[in-house]
This record gives sequence, C-alpha cells and structure tokens, in this order.
Amino acid sequence: MAIPESEKERQMLGLFLVPGVYMRVLAQTVRQLGHNDRRLYEGLGFSAEDLKANDSRVFVTDATVMAERALQLAGNDGLSFMVARELRVTIHGTLGLAALTSPTFADALDSVRRYLQLRAPFLSMSQSESDDQVLVKLCTEFDAPGLYPFLSETVSATLVLLTEQLLDRSDAARRGLALENGKLPGVSVRLGGPEPAYYRRFSEQLPVRFHYNQPDDMLVLPKALLDVRMRLADAEASRMARDECEFELQKALKEQGDLALAVRNMLRLMPGPLPTLEAMAERFCVSSRTLKRRLAERETSYREIVESVLKDRAIQLLRYTNQSVSEIAYEMGYADLSNFSRAFRKWTGKSAREFREGSPDPAPELGP
Repeated sequence: MAIPESEKERQMLGLFLVPGVYMRVLAQTVRQLGHNDRRLYEGLGFSAEDLKANDSRVFVTDATVMAERALQLAGNDGLSFMVARELRVTIHGTLGLAALTSPTFADALDSVRRYLQLRAPFLSMSQSESDDQVLVKLCTEFDAPGLYPFLSETVSATLVLLTEQLLDRSDAARRGLALENGKLPGVSVRLGGPEPAYYRRFSEQLPVRFHYNQPDDMLVLPKALLDVRMRLADAEASRMARDECEFELQKALKEQGDLALAVRNMLRLMPGPLPTLEAMAERFCVSSRTLKRRLAERETSYREIVESVLKDRAIQLLRYTNQSVSEIAYEMGYADLSNFSRAFRKWTGKSAREFREGSPDPAPELGP
C-alpha cells in the first residue's frame, strides 16, 4: 500500500530524534505544576509508559507538538526554569558524564557544543572570544518561532545551573570567580523577546542574570572561567565518555541512511539564508570534502540540494502567502531582489509575478 504523502513528510522529518527522558521530565513538570499531562500525548505515537525506557527516542516532530502543548498548559508558570531545574547532570547520560569529569570548564563546554545535537537536535552552539569574554551563541536549526523562546530559555537555564553545580568552587575563587550573593561573577544570559512575567519569581534562584530584549540569544562568560577545574575532573573518565558520545553521534548519522535526504530535510527546516557547505558539514560532523563525496555518490551536490529547497520554498510562499516578492526574497536570504528573480526564472521558466498570477506551475520536488 502506498504511504500517504503526509506520512512520508512525517517520516522524513523524523530522521531527527530527541531522547525520551527529556519528554518524560517535561510531562512530569507539567503535572507538578497542576496540569493534566495526559493531554500532551494525544494523537502521538508514544505514551508515558514508552518514555520510561532509558533508550527511548521521540521524533523531533512529535517532541515539538508535545512541547507546544506543554507551553499552552504551563508556559506562564515558568515551565522553562522548572524543567531546567529537573534536568540534573545524570539525565544527560554520557554527555553529562563527559562534562562532569572534564579537566576544565573549557573542555566541558567543548563537549556540550560538539554533542548537543545528540540531546537537542533543534539547537546548535557557536563560540567566539574577545579579549576578556567568551560568547556562546544559541541557534535554532528548525523554523519554530513560537517554540524557540522556550527552548532557548530552557537550554540556557540548564547550562548555567549545571555550570554552577559542576565547577570546582575553590579553584574558581582562586581565580577571582567566587560566587557573589549566589551569582557567578561576569556570567549572564542574553535572550531576545520581552521579559516574561514569571522571570522575577525565579531570578533569585538562578546563578546568573537573564537579560531580555537582546539582539542575540547567548551566554556571556568571563574568559578566565575557561580555565577553572571541574569539581569531579577525571581526564581518563572524560575521554571515555567523549569516545562514547562520538560513537553515538556517528551511529546516529549512519542511521540517517541517505545523507542527501538528511541534508535536504535539515535545510527544509532552517530559516534563510541557508548555511554554506562548510557549515552544513560541521553540523553533520564530517569534513566538507567528505560531505561533497557522499553527496556525489548519490548523484547530487550541495548546491543542487540548496537550489531545490529554495525553489520549493519560493513556490510555497508565492502560492500560499500574501507576501510581496521582495519580502519573499528577503525571507529566503536574498539581499538583492534581482538575484532572486533570476533564480526563480531559472527554476520555473517564469517570473515570480507570472507564477503568482496563476499560470501552470511545476510541483515542488519530493527528493534531492
């Protein structure tokens, strides 16, 4: 029997999985806040019982639906900070162990940055340094504007809470980074969007200040913090945990099967402008040369996949929205309208205006 198109779409998006333990903690927190957590599971392909298994995994599409429902029920109760408090280091498995036993905070941060996608495939981290600060920027991989503030707040709170718990406080004090009134000195979280009403209820319980209405979502750290020892530093144990994380990562990438399809699905979920080949290769933890070769084995290239995704997106926006052609071009990452116009005519043989006026059009492609 043929698989319905909607189910094909779900399976394609389901290439990215979220550990079930996170969804279990989310549901438990919703219940603790006095809401009926059974509503979170309606129509999904798993139950609360299924999430009890340590190795359970949930399609990221199902996880997104569950998180959106949780927000509707308990978002105004400070769900993000409550969940972060429940996400103890042991819940993160080998990634938590790698961070816990890292020789220094810099090593712990590197483990989290590299292996975050094993725990939160919808987020990535980038790191940059100035003379005296480290900026750790959070980026969403999926276009989920209603959910992203919750995700960034939860992940940021989780990271700072674990940092405060896992640092060797005596070593931090020797480096001039002793806690001041329960706060980590020089550390802050910057988030976009307005300050939520519930933040004031949690601000004194958090080890850093959260600043809202900021241009980017990021953690700001003093550079000296990178050299602080972790409380349970054990280089050999950390190496073994990182090796296990690396094995898990490579296994997950291998199980995605068709890398061309995986790349296409990732691109389809990202807002414009779409990433470069090098950035996408880093996302899949391979070299750009390896990604080129593996796509060539599928008789395609990264450029061809990007153009296919852009073509489909342009068609959908022209067909189903009232946005102007200029607005669509900007949303897709084109700085110059003429470049978008040339690309659209190359894809379809028509101008965007001609297409929108209702002449026959090619259907969006289903694969790379």
